[in-house]
Amino acid sequence: MPNWNFTSITDSDKLHQHMRILAALDIILSEEEWLRVHRYEAELQPGVALGSIDNGAGDHLHVLFTPSGTLIKGFDHESPLSPHARDDGEVYPGMYDEVPKALRAILEDQEERMESEDVTFCIWQEGKDPEWKTGSWIQQALIEESEDDATGGADFLLGYIEETPEAFVDWAEGYYESHELPLSAIAEVYEGKPVTPGLIRKLCPERDVEAALDELQQRGYVIERME
Repeated sequence: MPNWNFTSITDSDKLHQHMRILAALDIILSEEEWLRVHRYEAELQPGVALGSIDNGAGDHLHVLFTPSGTLIKGFDHESPLSPHARDDGEVYPGMYDEVPKALRAILEDQEERMESEDVTFCIWQEGKDPEWKTGSWIQQALIEESEDDATGGADFLLGYIEETPEAFVDWAEGYYESHELPLSAIAEVYEGKPVTPGLIRKLCPERDVEAALDELQQRGYVIERME
């Protein structure tokens, strides 16, 4: 079995926290929503949150956080597991067959948002079980493809979930072609501290502070307008 990078985040609550943090930082660093890579919706539907990643190059990741478990669906457009790379144009065999009914129902209910047919890997956790599970697609992929290709781009896409402030700084300075980002300010967001006008100015001096605070507040982040 391939060595999946997601094993470093086995706790779904921690994964949920990371997706929120990364989306908050992208709101601060980019006024233009279409340029942001990390996004988060606290109430996709009652009791269900959605974290997502879109690198702007045709690859994306969706993470559903639900009362019955967590589901990750990824799409690497260069993967041989992509429906667009297959002669029949169909989703890779076994991709969703073993997904628990409750998670599958949400996936289908959010079809427009989740783009379920654009998929090269799907993994999930049930309840509070820390073990990530896959369907039978992985066994078939290991037979048909090389070990690297058999993961459907999971290592590549899950790599956008920067687990530490240092990792985020390395990524963001390159992606945003930014000035040197203050690690201490990034660390405050990772620690869950309220976002203040001063913090926003440290991270992105040209950002409209009030607009950023408004958007963060609308999305459920803790802010402080007064310093």
